[in-house]
Parts: sequence; C-alpha cells; structure tokens
Amino acid sequence: MRACSIIGVVLAGGLALASSSGADADSERLVISVGADALPAARLAMAGDAGFEVLAADDEVAVLSVDEAAIDALSEAMHAQHGRCGGFMVHDSLEEALAPAVVRPADGPPIDYRLDRPQVVRSVLPAIEAPQLLATIERLSGMKNRYYRSASGAEASIWLRDRWRSFTTRTDVTVELVDHGYAQRSVILTIPGTTRPDEVVVIGGHLDSIAPGGSNSQAPGADDDASGIATLTEVARVLLARDVRPARTLQFIAYAAEEVGLRGSLSIARDYRKRGVRVVGVLQLDMTNYQGSDRDIWLIDDHTDPAQNAFLGRLIDAYVGATWGTDRCGYACSDHAAWHRHGFPASMPFEARFRNHNRAIHTHNDTLERSDKNVSHAVKFAKLAAAFAIELTRAELGPSPAVAPPPPTPGAATGPAVWLAIAVAVLAFVASLAFALAFGRARVRRGGVAP
Repeated sequence: MRACSIIGVVLAGGLALASSSGADADSERLVISVGADALPAARLAMAGDAGFEVLAADDEVAVLSVDEAAIDALSEAMHAQHGRCGGFMVHDSLEEALAPAVVRPADGPPIDYRLDRPQVVRSVLPAIEAPQLLATIERLSGMKNRYYRSASGAEASIWLRDRWRSFTTRTDVTVELVDHGYAQRSVILTIPGTTRPDEVVVIGGHLDSIAPGGSNSQAPGADDDASGIATLTEVARVLLARDVRPARTLQFIAYAAEEVGLRGSLSIARDYRKRGVRVVGVLQLDMTNYQGSDRDIWLIDDHTDPAQNAFLGRLIDAYVGATWGTDRCGYACSDHAAWHRHGFPASMPFEARFRNHNRAIHTHNDTLERSDKNVSHAVKFAKLAAAFAIELTRAELGPSPAVAPPPPTPGAATGPAVWLAIAVAVLAFVASLAFALAFGRARVRRGGVAP
C-alpha cells in the first residue's frame, strides 16, 4: 500500500472505528486487509456488520474493521467471488496493517540455488509411497471438519503431532504445538541443521478446513488442504526414514486458521521476523491432488519470490519430470503471502491453473472421489517438495543404514521374483535330498551290507 494514499483516508477511518455507534459493544473488532479488487465482495459479505469500516484503501489493498463473528461470511465471499482461500489477512493492530511489506535487503547474502545434490535426491524420491500419502488424506478428511475453533480442528492438531513424532526416535528432532489462542494449534516439526542451523527452510500447508456452518459444518477438506498436509507429511517421513541430514535447519509446519485470514502463518512469520530468524526459503503446499489443467504444476508468481520460483522450475525439470507453468492467485490466497509480507522468500506450487481449481472446496463435496483417489497428482508435489528440501538445505545422507522394506502384506499377491526364489529353493532342496540318498547307498555297499 502506498503511503501517499494512506494519510488522508486513515484519519477518517480511525475516527470511524472509534465512534461506530451501530456496532455491538461486546463484539470483538478485527483489523484486516483485502485486495482492493475484493473490496466490493467484502462490503456485501459484511452487510450485517453495523461497525464495518474501510480504514484505508488504495488501488492495491484495503484495510477494514470487521466483526469477528462475521469472519466466516467474509471467507466464503472471498472463495465464492475470487477463488481465494483466506483472501484476507488478520492483523494485530491498525499500525501493523498499514505498515508496508518488509522488503528483503538487496545487499543481503545471496541464496545459493545450485542443484548439486542429485545423488541424495534420487536416493530419496523412490521411497515416496502413494499409499502413505493416501492414508493421511483419508484420516484427515474423515473428520467432521478441521475448523479452527472446533473440537475436531483441535483433534487434527494432536493427531498430526503424534503422527509426525512416530517417524523417528532421534532426540534432536522435535515436534511441537503452537498455541494461537483458539482450539486448533499449528504443528511444527524441526530437523536441526548440521553446519548452518541458524538458517531455516520451511515447508508448510494449512491444517484447517471450512464450509458454511463453521464448527457445525461437514467440511472434509480432502483437497483443501488435507492433500497439502499429506504431501508434506510424506516428505517428512521419507527424509527421516532415509536419515537425510540437512546442513540448514528444516521445518515442516501445518498452519492453523488459514481459511479465516492466514492467522496461524501470520503469527509464526511475524514471530520469526521479530526474533531475527533467517528463513532462506518457504514452500507452501495448498491443494496438490486435483489436476484441473493441461499442465501438472503451476507456480504462483504474485506475492512470491521470483528467484525461488525459477529454482522450483529447475527442480521440476531435473527431478520430477512434470509439466509446469506460471499463474496468479491474488491477494492473501494462501499462507505463502504471510511469509512474503514479512520479507521471506516464498513460493506456492499449485495443482491447476487458478481458474481451473477444484470447485468442490469449501463444501461437503471436497472428498477424495472429487480429486484423485490414486493420489498420483499429489505424488508429483511430494517429489518436488523433497527435492526442494534436500537441495535448499544442502542435505547429505546420514550414517544410519537404509530402512528395510516393510514385510509383504498378509494375503497380498506374490510377485514373480518371489515365485522364482521359491522355485530355486525347492529345486535346491530336491537336489540335496537326492545327493544324500545316493551317498548313503554308496556307503552301505562299501560296508558289505546288502542294500
């Protein structure tokens, strides 16, 4: 937002915020920002909010005062009119909302985007398992909803924390919950860096789901965003199983409350900025399992980092073997925008061209049947995310031996290689038995005993 357009409008807006006599005195007011193109939709959605005010606006962004009780209606309006999940940001204060986005210093240390870990990447990618990814989507979408203020939303946080903890017994790997003041919490898994632990790479997705009705809604959210959480979960599982050791610290984050203003990711990004955490790259996985366009992966190029996006394109070409293009999704369309606002390089690879995204999201029809029951599309994103994690963290394979493959499932079909091994073993047994019989008869004859 340009400073010259703020000064006059903010003074009037600030007075309106303080003196809105029509607002419910007991209701909590929120300061939010939306894209200027979405302001008409926001006005319509907030028609029942007597305290609704436009506090500042220019041709890019509008800052509003809204009643928190009406935030779900705004979320649905952003989705219905603009296809954005979230589509707005909730700020701690008017001052924060009006502050310009943090710009990464041009003279800061450059980020090395070389691709020089092919051996590590190619040893990890074959370990990605579609059934594991599928199981996570099924578990999360089987919940009534994952709304940020619901009991099932809180349950999703606990379940995911425990799932991530089951991936390793390493004492240096941690999994923690982040409390934002509502039922659902964000979940962070941290693999500390070996030689550059103060530099952090983040791979994230949002844990919540939404449909009309809030806490009482049926919102499976299989694609939005159980698919993204399942994708990053499978990457975390495989990296830990293969004992990948990143030079930079690697974090996997499942954000709470994305659908109602990017609240979880904004809280975390704001905290990292205040503490001076050096985040060298952020990858957002929001919807990965619905192939709605002619290309496989679409790199969102607004509110993202151009250099990191180019890096992703090279990763796709080198390791994923998928087709890709670029597209735009608008203001605050997912959690990458929270990191971008705070000056961190962020990217979001998306499942389709934005205008062709899954139309069942934010309804009870956002199920696996609507997207991809084979999760073959999401596997492409898991390969990309794994390659991103390994190359950007400068990872190496650790000293632990490779994890043995799981035993065959009881009752499962036996492959040709297994049958061949059984046949060879039987033939060897028969040959040894024949030899033993022949040898025994020869000894009997030499001893003078009649056969």
